[in-house]
Amino acid sequence: MVFGEVLETALNRFRTHPVQTWLTLAGLIAGTAAIILIVSLGLTGRGFVMEQIEGVGSHLVWASYEGTVTSGVSRLRDDKITEADVRGLAARTDLYRGLTPVVVLQGTVATLSTTSSLTIIGTTPNYPSIRRNVKLLDGRFLDDEDVLQRAKVCVVNRPLWEEMYGAEPVRGQTLRTLGMTFRVVGVFDKPVDTMGQGEVTPRSIFVPVTVAWFFTPTRRVDTLFAEVREFSQIPAGVAAMEAFLKERHRQGAVFRVKSMTTVIRVAEAISSGLILVFIVAAAVSVVVGGVGIMNILLASVEQRTREIGLRKSLGARHRDILRQFLLEAFLLGSIGSLIGVLVGLGLPLAARFLVTGVTIRVSALSGILAFLFSSGVTLLFGVVPAVRAASLNPVEALRHE
Repeated sequence: MVFGEVLETALNRFRTHPVQTWLTLAGLIAGTAAIILIVSLGLTGRGFVMEQIEGVGSHLVWASYEGTVTSGVSRLRDDKITEADVRGLAARTDLYRGLTPVVVLQGTVATLSTTSSLTIIGTTPNYPSIRRNVKLLDGRFLDDEDVLQRAKVCVVNRPLWEEMYGAEPVRGQTLRTLGMTFRVVGVFDKPVDTMGQGEVTPRSIFVPVTVAWFFTPTRRVDTLFAEVREFSQIPAGVAAMEAFLKERHRQGAVFRVKSMTTVIRVAEAISSGLILVFIVAAAVSVVVGGVGIMNILLASVEQRTREIGLRKSLGARHRDILRQFLLEAFLLGSIGSLIGVLVGLGLPLAARFLVTGVTIRVSALSGILAFLFSSGVTLLFGVVPAVRAASLNPVEALRHE
C-alpha cells in the first residue's frame, strides 16, 4: 500500500462521513489545543506573579531589629541597627549592589478641615532603585544634596496629595508635620502590591534620612534594605548580613534577616504544579479523541473486510495490512492534532492584541510536544483495529457480506 493511497483513503473518509469524522476528531482537537492553552496560561500567570515579586525586588534582602534577649528574658535597652551598620555593610560591594536605610516616624497632617495620621519615611535617594515600590508621578525624588543639607523637603504619596491639593501640579506646595514645614518636591505612587511587606501607606511621605535622624538621636534604622548582585548570592547575602549585625551588637540582640527566595520558590512550585495537573486533565480529552479514532477504524475494518481479503489473496502480507491501518490512524490523528496546535497557538497570539497590562506568553515547544503526544496517542489506539484487520482470514473475508 503506497503512502498516497493511504492518504487518499483517510481523506475519502472526510468526504464520505464528514460529520462522523469531525465529531470524532473534535475531542482530539480540543485536547491538543487545551494542552497548549494551559501551558500558555500557566506561563502567563507565572510571569505576572514574578513581575509582582520584582516590584518588591527579587534580589532584595532586608534586616530589622527584633529585640534583645538574655537568658530568655527581654531586656529594656534597645540595640537597633544604626547608621554605622549601614556604612559597614555598604563596603561589601562584592555582595550588595546597594543599601538603603529606612526610618519610620509617625506624625499628623492637616487635610482640609481634619487632622489625619501620617507615616514619615526617612530614607536615601537610592531607595526607589533598590526597593522598587515607588513610581514617581510628578516632580522628583530625594537627592544627595537633600540628605547632605538636611533639607526640609518631602515626596508625597498620591492619595494624600489628592486629598490635600487635588489635581494640582507640584509647584512649591508645603506640608507641615512634626513641627516642621516641608516643601513638596514630588508625588509618587506604588506601582505594585508589595504583599504586606511595604512600609508605604496611603498617607505617607518620604523625607531625607538625615532629617528623620534629627528625631532619633541614636540614628537608628528600622529596616535596612540591600540589593544582592546575583540571585544565586541571596543566601550568602543573608548570612553575611546576619553575621555582621551579630558581630557589631551586644550578645542577645536579635535581628531578623529575610529575602524573597522562599516566596519565589513557592510561587514557581505552585505554578508548575498547577500547570502539570491541568495538562493531565487536558490529556484526557486527547485520549478520548484517540478512542474515537479507534472506533472509526474498527468500523472501517468491518466495512472493508472483503477489500482486505482481496488484498491478502493478491499477495498483501500481514505487515502490509498492519501498516495500512496504522498509517491511516496516524494521518487522522495528525490532521486533528495539527488543527488543535493551530487553535492552541492562535488564540493566545490573538489575545496579545486584545489584552493590555499582562504579557501573554506562548510556548512554541508546547505546540510541538502537544502535536507529538496527540499523534502518538492516536497511533497507539490504531494498533487494535490494525491488528484485527491484519489477522483476518482471506478466505472468510472474501465470503463476508
